[in-house]
Amino acid sequence: MELTKEEKNVLSGITFHTEEIEKGELCEADMELLKEMRAVAGYFKEKYPSYTFEITGCEPKSGTVREHNEWYYKVAGLDRASAFIATAEEKDGKFEIRDDFFGEIIKDEMADEIKKILTKNSFPVVKVTVGFWESLGSQHGEDISASDVLKGVIRAGNDIKIFLDGSKLDGKKYEDVSASVEKALLTEKIKGDVYIVVVKDSEGDLTKDRLFSDTLYLE
Repeated sequence: MELTKEEKNVLSGITFHTEEIEKGELCEADMELLKEMRAVAGYFKEKYPSYTFEITGCEPKSGTVREHNEWYYKVAGLDRASAFIATAEEKDGKFEIRDDFFGEIIKDEMADEIKKILTKNSFPVVKVTVGFWESLGSQHGEDISASDVLKGVIRAGNDIKIFLDGSKLDGKKYEDVSASVEKALLTEKIKGDVYIVVVKDSEGDLTKDRLFSDTLYLE
């Protein structure tokens, strides 16, 4: 069996059958992993045609409570400290695959929209970051709507962090500020887990110089 260099590297890292894999002499378990790896690679090409993906590793489900394998991957042109992860689970002879790359496409637009809402309501924004608790499948490709995700039409487990400049809150009670932020976001129908942090000032360390924090659940 002919394998690409990428396939050989990944399979060798999973099963350690290096010599057999190099020769293309795969056991049944390795064949199943290869089949799944190729399905994941095909999924990416179809879902995100404007991007180039490389599968770099796998954490098999065997020995865990997971029903799916986790495939690690990187995307050409993107420098990221932590790995992207796709999951694959075989059901009725087909692979159900989900990934977390969609977040890279929409997170900045979502953060900018939240900043606009906060600025419009006179909150001294230092920074807004957006992450996601969920992975999404093939039904949501690279044309995914940031607005639909932000407003919960597409459920992606929005994880929103808002940092405010405490020096510009004019002695206001931080609990009241948090309640006002919640009201402003609810008015715009924003959905997700929202973590509000008040820092000393706009130049303060976002971790060390925290004066107050609160968590909101907007559903």
